[in-house]
Amino acid sequence: TKDASGDFYVVNGEKKWITNGVFADYFTVACRTGGPGIGGISLLLLERTMPGIECTQMDCMGVWPSGTTYITFDNVKVPKENLIGVENAGFMYIMYNFNYERWGIIAQATKLARVCLEEAFKYANKRRTFGKKLVEHGMIKWKLAEMARQVESTHAHLESLTYQLNTIPREEHFTHLDLIMDISLLKVQATKTFEFCAREAAQIFGGASYVRGGQGEKVERLYREVRAFAIPGGSEEIMLDLAVKMAQKKYGQVLKSRL
Repeated sequence: TKDASGDFYVVNGEKKWITNGVFADYFTVACRTGGPGIGGISLLLLERTMPGIECTQMDCMGVWPSGTTYITFDNVKVPKENLIGVENAGFMYIMYNFNYERWGIIAQATKLARVCLEEAFKYANKRRTFGKKLVEHGMIKWKLAEMARQVESTHAHLESLTYQLNTIPREEHFTHLDLIMDISLLKVQATKTFEFCAREAAQIFGGASYVRGGQGEKVERLYREVRAFAIPGGSEEIMLDLAVKMAQKKYGQVLKSRL
């Protein structure tokens, strides 16, 4: 809310899951400054040193270096000059940025899936069981081939998506139905591929993947960190729902153009 003079916003509330929150000096905060719905949200720039802000690092399953934080705001006075953009237009700014956040998650998940594949492949060529290398067992070959199939197809899709982002005019990114649909579907594909590869790599490493240290330390860590990519930026369920909504809109446009 604004104070009586109109010179300040007074911010109250709390927010979880803030990446790098314990390290940040500034926070971009979406606040309710107007009526209900998406037309009443503004973005404010808050400084960490403002009275009333308290940060607590969260003890998460994985991605520990990210400093995931729980932040509370207790009657924080924010000068009106700290408004980002236009008042009550904050939701649109947030949505505009989602495409790029999701692209970043896709790229990371795809690379980490490849790391799982590479680690498993190297280990399978070194570890021996029943008188031969792991990689010489048919079931292990199948696991590695299936991991490679998913990683390479996801990577190819990522290259296509990146080309679209680089060639479609930036001002169209927020409303381009095909682009939004593609990003949504690929985020699901990338995180599911990462999860599959982490699991299969853990199976190939066996007990070594259950130890924080040693030959399987990368796989152990990545197995814990999968959820940090599948949930942020839109869960798999939300992404699939959004993709179909975009397809419905596109279908409606096509039908209308034929009338």
